This record gives sequence, C-alpha cells and structure tokens, in this order.
Amino acid sequence: MVRKPSLQEQRKRETRQQIQKAARSLIIECGFEKTTMRALAEKAGVGLGTIALHFNDKKSLLFSTFFEEIGEVLGQAIESIPGDAPLMGQFRHMLHCLYGYYSEQTLFLRSVVKEALFATGEWKERFDAQLMEALGLIAAIVENGKATGEVKPEVSGAHVALVCWSLYLNGLIDGLNAEEFDASKQVAQVEPLFEVVLNGVLA
Repeated sequence: MVRKPSLQEQRKRETRQQIQKAARSLIIECGFEKTTMRALAEKAGVGLGTIALHFNDKKSLLFSTFFEEIGEVLGQAIESIPGDAPLMGQFRHMLHCLYGYYSEQTLFLRSVVKEALFATGEWKERFDAQLMEALGLIAAIVENGKATGEVKPEVSGAHVALVCWSLYLNGLIDGLNAEEFDASKQVAQVEPLFEVVLNGVLA
C-alpha cells in the first residue's frame, strides 16, 4: 500500500513546484544569466532562505526542473508505445514525444540544454546516470525486436541505442538553434537517418 504523503511533505512539494514555476517564467523572460535569486524569491512569493532549503543554487534549480521533467517525458514516451508497432514506428513515436516536449518549452529549454551539456560534479553524474538508463530502455526495445524475430540476432541493442541517441541529440540541438522549434519538422529530418540505421539491423 502506497503511503499517503503528510501535510508537511505535501506543502514542501507544492513550495518546490511553486519555485520551479517561477524560475521557468523568469528564465523565459530574462534568460538564465540575468535571472537572480532575489527576483526569483519575489516572483515565487517566498524568502531566499526557503529557496535555499530546496535548491543549493540557481543551476541546481534549473537542472532539477529539467531532470525531473525529461525523466517523466521519456518514461511516458516508452510506456505509450503502441504494442503492435514495428521498430521504426516505436522510434518515431518516441521522437514525436521528446521533440514535442521541447517544442512546447523551447525558450526555457534552450537555457537548460546549454548549461546541462557542460554540467560538472554531482549534476554531471546524475545526468550521465539518467542517460545510461535511457539508453538501456532504448536498447531493450531493440532486444525485444530480436526476440520477436524482427531484428537480426547478432545486433547489439546497446550499439543501436547509442547511434540513435546521437542522431536524436543532433536533431534536438538543430531544433533549439532554430527561431522556432518545430517538432514535426525535426522528426521528418531525423527519421530518414533512423531508417538508415534500422534498415541495417532488421531481419
């Protein structure tokens, strides 16, 4: 049985989300560099001490928001894959889900990705662990294709996952560099590259 959060835990979570929402708004409006903790406290309606209880610094606030969201988006993308879809259809579904997230949050996520790509210390370790988990989930999709006979038995799911992730990341950066992130356009741009890779592994 799942334990119901206490009132204190619920309030703490609500305050954290309130701070994250205010940070997103300010970063979209002013940019990451120009967003100050004092302005953030005022926007969120809390004290600087309250922010410090939840986040060590501005980067920690930025990264934690992205870390939590992208983890949920990836999880939902994989869970919602149509069970009868061929391998390319499964990857296409994931591309639409992931790029769709970035197209809805472009102004905020430009700042996040710029900082996250060069994260150091604890956050580098956390992002690396999240990436390895994502690659493992993608590799499992390929391995399942081997089990059903759709993918050649000698193919490495881990290798396919790494190549496809690289193609996805290239499309992501290209989309974020555009004036407007068009999810459908980025999927159309990356999909043929995925097909080149996947056509080489299909049985």
